[in-house]
Amino acid sequence: MTDAEQSAPIHRLLDAIELIQASRKAEAVPILRQLIGENNNFEEAWLWMSVAVESLDQSLICLDNVLRINPHNETALRALLRLREIELASERKRARLRSSRDTALTTFWLLILVILVAIFYTYSTFLHTPAVP
Repeated sequence: MTDAEQSAPIHRLLDAIELIQASRKAEAVPILRQLIGENNNFEEAWLWMSVAVESLDQSLICLDNVLRINPHNETALRALLRLREIELASERKRARLRSSRDTALTTFWLLILVILVAIFYTYSTFLHTPAVP
């Protein structure tokens, strides 16, 4: 492989990085996909792909791939930790919302039950009241 062939992926990676830094992530993703397709162990391409993708899940997958290639990549370890903290905070918030929803539904049905019992009691009292002459 010639020097030009070896440097081509680096130049394309640098192009993708420039696009990401210019807030043109959608344009960088196909370049990074192509680089990763050519070399699935291209650590830097996976790392930058984690920044370019749109979803948290996609970023986590990219960072997992970086760490598969190089388990000692500090940047990926820190980013993965940060994303996992965000994910955990979101899960805690969802759990609180589910708990609030469940409490509200339980309260609602208890209120309906109390109203039905009151209606039944009122109706049965009305039926058993003797008529006044």
